[in-house]
Amino acid sequence: MVAYVKENFFLVLTTVLLLFLVSSSNGNFSMMITENEIDTICAKKFLNSSLCYELLKSTPKIATLDFYGLTKFLINYDYRNVSDAMNQIKLSAGNATDLQTIDLCVRLYENTLHDTGLIFEALAAENYVRVVDYIFRLIGDVSACQEELLIMKPRLEDSITRNNVVMNISSIIAYILECYLVKDKTKC
Repeated sequence: MVAYVKENFFLVLTTVLLLFLVSSSNGNFSMMITENEIDTICAKKFLNSSLCYELLKSTPKIATLDFYGLTKFLINYDYRNVSDAMNQIKLSAGNATDLQTIDLCVRLYENTLHDTGLIFEALAAENYVRVVDYIFRLIGDVSACQEELLIMKPRLEDSITRNNVVMNISSIIAYILECYLVKDKTKC
């Protein structure tokens, strides 16, 4: 066997290299996210770089993930923030004078949370374009709530801050999906 490998070294090397290339091009080969990739992501002008670095560099689990795993992690993290925002705004209903804004935000948060199962189904099916659509819908819903919160008297500063976090995390997710998971990288 050793003699066969010695005689056909280049054939064996070529076969191994081809297997490596085929497995990586089919998406079966996953690489953990590097520090340079985190730096590239967080340096984008339209992303909140301080939040991005804080989240991606301070969470030890991130270093063990590939882009699919990172996307899943961030979606879970974002949806927990949406749930917390909804609970926070529900609690403030007793002190608020603008119950229409409270009701609107709660309905928008509920719509977003309703999409959680659908977003994970699309992610599992590697339908990243659909996941991007859900993320942009989430951003739109939270943004609509945010516009109302900003003019509401008295302002619910904690809810405004939490909405900003949700929208910023969603923007990071959308960038990762579009630039690392979707085949068409024209937006990157």
